[in-house]
Amino acid sequence: MKYIVTESMAKKMAFEAIKDKIAELNMNRSSIYDFIIYSLRDEDDIGVNSVIIEYDYEDGRLYVDLKPFEFILSMFGMDDAKQFFMDWFEHYEGIRPEYVDF
Repeated sequence: MKYIVTESMAKKMAFEAIKDKIAELNMNRSSIYDFIIYSLRDEDDIGVNSVIIEYDYEDGRLYVDLKPFEFILSMFGMDDAKQFFMDWFEHYEGIRPEYVDF
């Protein structure tokens, strides 16, 4: 079945999906040195956090671990997924990444 979805609606769907996944996984947002990091909370208290999203101020790179967000890739494809993550990050953090690295 095919659906016609406007670009603004697709962007809104992607933003909500990213926000919901961050909440579902109870991710922790932190700012360390030259990085903004969204990571899984350290439930074991052993000091190891799994970084899911990482922004590097130095080179403007936004790294995204796609495992939790595979549904976005399957819905929209690689190029659109990169654009949605760039737009989402700019919207929520006020910083426009130079590029996205999966």
